[in-house]
Amino acid sequence: MTIGLQLYTVREYTRTLEDLKETLKKVAQCGYTVVETAGYYGLSAKELADLLAYYGLRTVSTHTGFEAVVSNLEQVIADHKALGATHCGVPAMPGRWYCRTKAGFAAFGERMEIAAKELAKEGITLSYHNHTFEFEPVEGGTCGEAVLFDSAPTVYLQLDTGHCYAAHEDPAAWLAKYQNRIVTVHYKDVRFVDGVRRDVAIGEGEVNFPAVTDVLKKSGCEYIIVEHEEFNRDPWDILKTSYDNIRSYLK
Repeated sequence: MTIGLQLYTVREYTRTLEDLKETLKKVAQCGYTVVETAGYYGLSAKELADLLAYYGLRTVSTHTGFEAVVSNLEQVIADHKALGATHCGVPAMPGRWYCRTKAGFAAFGERMEIAAKELAKEGITLSYHNHTFEFEPVEGGTCGEAVLFDSAPTVYLQLDTGHCYAAHEDPAAWLAKYQNRIVTVHYKDVRFVDGVRRDVAIGEGEVNFPAVTDVLKKSGCEYIIVEHEEFNRDPWDILKTSYDNIRSYLK
């Protein structure tokens, strides 16, 4: 498995083109060779791919909004081909499309399934990235995450370990349940301080990453993608620490 970075992590350091260039340089210096994009910074997909390549980076996955996937699929496919990315992840289920009910999760899953089959024809996988609300119970006692994936048998699970743990679920157990439907995973570590969730470097929080990684070694996962939503110290030290700790788990 290859360790990558979700570029949303460094969003505060990419506000100008010059900032973006300096940030990509630092990302590479931390050891990362692949990234997952969350937007193109005003560039075309090809321009972004060329810029990443200059710093020894390449895109393997994107976070692409559900609306784009369902209404502008041809452009999504063209962008992925320009980037050289073979994985597409929907970052969240938009509340304005479906409410948090069993029927809503099922309908969302069914629509994702249609898109997944179209993307598969182009050699692109479609994954869904969770937050915490998907693990809340819906009618029948199950949770929305299970309903979604039962309704979308060819959609892949892009588990966000931090959100999963914050929902009081076991990330390793969820990965084991869907180990044949994993190509990318988000490594995010959290710690609860006085009941408040805080993001920390991978390996410095409460998520059991040795157990998570052991499950992934038995799966078809290709990329471990680091994501941080906040930094509690120097960001580049955190990103380097996260990279190094994951490497140790993979040995």
